[in-house]
Amino acid sequence: MIVNIVLENKTRVLDRLFSYSVPEELQKKIKRGCRVIVPFGRGNSKKLGLIVEITDNPLVDVKLKDIYKLVDYEPLISEELIDLALFMRDRYLSDLSSAFQRVLPPGNWKDLEKLIYLNEEVDDKDISDFFSIPKEFKTAVKRFDENTIENLIRKGILKEKYDIKGRIKPNLVEYYKINKNINLEAKLKNAPAQEKIYNFISENEPVDKKTILMETNSSLSSLKALVKKELVSFELKNEFVKVTKEYKKYSKIYLNEEQQFVLKSILNSDKNKFLIHGITGSGKTEVYLQIVEEMLSKGKSCIILVPEISLTPQTIMRFSGRFPGKVAVLHSKLNQREKLEQWQQIKNNTFSIVIGARSAIFAPVDNLGAIIIDEEHDQSYISDMNPKYVTREVGEFLSEKLNAKLILGSATPSIESYYLGKKDVYEILNINKRATAGILPKVNIIDMREELKKGNTSVIGEELHEAILNNLENKKQTLLFLNKRGHTSYVFCRRCGYVMNCDSCDVSMTYHKYNNILLCHQCGRTKKKPDICPNCGSKYIREFGAGTEKLEEYCYENYPEAKIFRMDADTVRTRQEYLNVFNKMNEGEIDILIGTQMITKGFDFPNVTLVGVIAADLSLNVGSYKATETTFQLLTQVSGRAGRGDYAGEVFIQTYKPENYSIEASKKHDFIDFYNMEIEHREMFKYPPFYRIFCINISGNQRIATRQKLFELQQHIQAELRENEIRDIEIIGPNPSPISRINNRYRFYTFYKYKDNNEEIKQIFKSILVDNKYNVDLQGYKLSLTFNPTNFI
Repeated sequence: MIVNIVLENKTRVLDRLFSYSVPEELQKKIKRGCRVIVPFGRGNSKKLGLIVEITDNPLVDVKLKDIYKLVDYEPLISEELIDLALFMRDRYLSDLSSAFQRVLPPGNWKDLEKLIYLNEEVDDKDISDFFSIPKEFKTAVKRFDENTIENLIRKGILKEKYDIKGRIKPNLVEYYKINKNINLEAKLKNAPAQEKIYNFISENEPVDKKTILMETNSSLSSLKALVKKELVSFELKNEFVKVTKEYKKYSKIYLNEEQQFVLKSILNSDKNKFLIHGITGSGKTEVYLQIVEEMLSKGKSCIILVPEISLTPQTIMRFSGRFPGKVAVLHSKLNQREKLEQWQQIKNNTFSIVIGARSAIFAPVDNLGAIIIDEEHDQSYISDMNPKYVTREVGEFLSEKLNAKLILGSATPSIESYYLGKKDVYEILNINKRATAGILPKVNIIDMREELKKGNTSVIGEELHEAILNNLENKKQTLLFLNKRGHTSYVFCRRCGYVMNCDSCDVSMTYHKYNNILLCHQCGRTKKKPDICPNCGSKYIREFGAGTEKLEEYCYENYPEAKIFRMDADTVRTRQEYLNVFNKMNEGEIDILIGTQMITKGFDFPNVTLVGVIAADLSLNVGSYKATETTFQLLTQVSGRAGRGDYAGEVFIQTYKPENYSIEASKKHDFIDFYNMEIEHREMFKYPPFYRIFCINISGNQRIATRQKLFELQQHIQAELRENEIRDIEIIGPNPSPISRINNRYRFYTFYKYKDNNEEIKQIFKSILVDNKYNVDLQGYKLSLTFNPTNFI
């Protein structure tokens, strides 16, 4: 028996599978997904690996070394997740280590410490007492031999779990119960507080200490007195940390005709891939809830993805309110222990619903029934770190592998997803009415060029200003959207033209007034804002442009009675800070909420009747083939925040380009009209979904040497393209990146455009750039490979 393993490593040299032979005594225990320790290299140093394949044929024709030790009795991850990691390696030309890091438990997998704990009660007191608190594996085998532990695990009496090395601090909780046959009357005489606690424990035993003290409103000393009198006793139980709290019941809502049609179409269809195109406020979430309800009734699990962590509290509240005790949460704001414990409980089938941002799609769920990707158009579903995966494509792989339903939902689907719908890869299901029977808000386009002619140079035009005053008078809430944080875009000298740039990056620094600093949004370096120009010494140096801080300043000056709050990456960093804003909006403690993209997604406040978009042109000027698509999506999504309750909504979009088709289409809430124009442009200019763009980006410490290194790689690629007579490919570069230097590293790129289905070209890229067929020396350089990049910076 031979196994191919991936090693835990971070180096390009070891980024491949290695073959090892399996000793006879281990052959019946070997499974895909188990970790092993293997001898490696000339010195046979011990390395940790993961079994990826079990085979009869080695990868290379050499004498194989034996596996040294099997670490796990049961696979750490399922075969489907192993296949998914291999799929991502091939699809996105990722390194193996990064691809497997996604599907393995959270944290560095070499730092996972195996723990053994009691899973089922057993008559053997030695075993039940010893394993009542999780023990490190090496401690357990000192007390019981390894075969005994293995047999108990196979019988389900003991179970394996994992923690981070050096952080094994069980979450021990005291559970109390009453002791029988004790003279109650004598011991509780003249002790009403103790009697109250005793009665509560008697009715609820076993019950944890925190619940006892909260429900009886008693002191710890009274509880301890009961223990001392031997009326009650307690035992320590190891519990997972709770990530979600209990939420009030979220009742089932009757679906309208359109929603019912969508629900039945998904549940009754033989197809597995669906795109719900539902306008903002159309009640897509209730459809998701009822899909999940049906899946749970069949014993299946579900994964629900939201585009940003900020949206998870709202989603968790609804799903936990409908399905209490069944919801797990996975996202980047959890600490390492919380992530690992959630992961383990999902793997152990404690939870059947997983909610999270992009990475939650890798959750180790059992018997997957549905993957729901809400706001599927959002670019946060595309990873910018290896493997640079597209969440929709990962969902497609799992859907096909596990026969699960994949449901995408959006008011503004991505061009690629809708194109796949038109090609019958997805079944498109439409919801054209708002669930509350409300109407879509009226949208007004404000031409800021006309405002300038009238002498208005402020960030808010006259019409929007009047609308805000009226809204305040009517006690309604306003959202103001500006997709740029900070106070101003840059600091500029009017005498000599000098701009304050970052010393380590080729970009201007952004002024943040709240702490009076200049900040580089690329590397994070800061400077103090100068009073005189460093170049010519003049006093005519000042800030230009506008960010959310400046907009906030304007609002405080012009609406002094209003309760104003700014929501961006500078003011809202944690889950709790987001929840605070969410609660304040719900309770009417905010009149005007100013924000970046954070406020365009998922906000559902019935008292918001006015939305103002301050600079609709910002997203049109990012130099990406997706610029018009992103603009249409942002404008439609933020417009959809208005008028979701019983009151009509109104939207004002301020722009210097009112004639742009993305802005005109957003005014009419007309996705189809926008899609027809955009898809025509995409085909004409050879962009996805018709063509694939492949970007090679390289960075290094020396500008000329870095460009030369990219040129060397490019020469090898072009030679192989000629050799294989591949001509239908467009090459752009090597060129300096739009920001040519970040953190003192010089950056260059080359673009390749070719027909989307040409896999032969992709194999050439793989052989040269991943397998390093020509042994190009890349030490000191960082190579980044991206298909269809959304961020060209």
